Amino acid sequence: MLNRFFCAAAFAGLAIASPAAAIIDVNDDPVLFWNQTMVTLLAASPPAQTRAYAMVNIAMHDAVNAALGKPNVSYLHGVAASGGDTRAAASKAAHDVLVALNPGNTAQYDAALAASLALVVDGAAKTAGITNGAAHAAAILARRAVDGSAPIAPWVPGVLPGEWRPTPPGFAPGALPQWGGVDPFVLNSGDQFRPGPPPALTSAAYTAAYDEVKLIGSADAEILGNRTADQSLSANFWDTANGGTWLRIGLIVAEDKALDTLGFARTFALLSTSLADSLIAGFDAKYHYALWRPVTAIRLGDADTNDLTVGDPNWSPVFATPAHPSYLSTHSALSGAGSEVLISLFGDTQAFTFSIGPDTRHFSGLAQAAQDGADSRLWGGIHFRFDNEAGLAVGHSIGRWALAGQAFNVVPEPASWALMIAGFAMVGGALRRRTYVQRAPVIYRRVLA
Repeated sequence: MLNRFFCAAAFAGLAIASPAAAIIDVNDDPVLFWNQTMVTLLAASPPAQTRAYAMVNIAMHDAVNAALGKPNVSYLHGVAASGGDTRAAASKAAHDVLVALNPGNTAQYDAALAASLALVVDGAAKTAGITNGAAHAAAILARRAVDGSAPIAPWVPGVLPGEWRPTPPGFAPGALPQWGGVDPFVLNSGDQFRPGPPPALTSAAYTAAYDEVKLIGSADAEILGNRTADQSLSANFWDTANGGTWLRIGLIVAEDKALDTLGFARTFALLSTSLADSLIAGFDAKYHYALWRPVTAIRLGDADTNDLTVGDPNWSPVFATPAHPSYLSTHSALSGAGSEVLISLFGDTQAFTFSIGPDTRHFSGLAQAAQDGADSRLWGGIHFRFDNEAGLAVGHSIGRWALAGQAFNVVPEPASWALMIAGFAMVGGALRRRTYVQRAPVIYRRVLA
């Protein structure tokens, strides 16, 4: 069932159609349905997308959790509403957040809500579920109302060797310089897993990375025999990925799992918050180090203080370079976070086929997909190899941190709480940057209402 796909995006009997996701319709679990709905309809920059996905999934998890008596640790605190039907609670929570963040698609979200609520028998449970969902949607919207995501003054580009400046062909100003300062969802701060600096311009590591991207990432590299046809396909496939790509992969992987609504809610809350924080951490590093992109580096290679780099003023990558600094690759950070969460929850034993737009690619598993997504940025000529390696590592760290946290996981038994408190007293402040051991995932039974 992992290779079932729709061919076009449309509502068809309230089945959300997307070339990049498994067949999911309104009769499926509401968490799956609403995730499919929003990745189909919500178009924005990847950071804004992942912020919205995290908010929707937090609201759904906590509403479903409250409907069931809070067996899991809630993310939001002080929300009085509880109880009710889980489908009604999840659907109302998702709907209200999406309408607030994406009002242009209100009609479609209203139709999806009406179809979902039509599956719930009228009565006190339905009414309570709707009230519950609305309260949790309002709570996450209020919490994120002033979270640092609003635009700030334009970034001032550098002029010295190695410093980022606008790139051809559009020479657009630096995009989203504020995003590294956005309040994280599960991290303590955007710089919690900030990597060390990129290699110095005069180092052997930088010279090797420079020569590699110059050779393999140029627009004519395939014609010259320096890039394989499959590498070119990967570059173009992942170039059209966005903030919802790993959420779509999550839908493919999770769809067949034996989870109930709370289990799906936990899965997608962990996944979406990890993805959102990987972009916050990625933009923190980007604008902290403000490293120039390969196209700038190569065109100015004869004036970079490195006698071993040979410049080419006419060099161009496979496709246009995004308008923000090079180090680190946020595509790679998304791949690291997404694969870490999904592999930890479900394992990595099954191959799958995945489509983005008209392009389809087959993967042996999630880890291979993540590595392919990272490598694609080198093959496309828009990142150095060390950008991608740092991005993957940061993403994996964020995924592990989210899985080891309290939010969305089962409320510990009293004895477990005592052990945890004792452990916290022993390690104290060292917890902030330690490597955590993943908690075994809770297996739920899937129930389709």
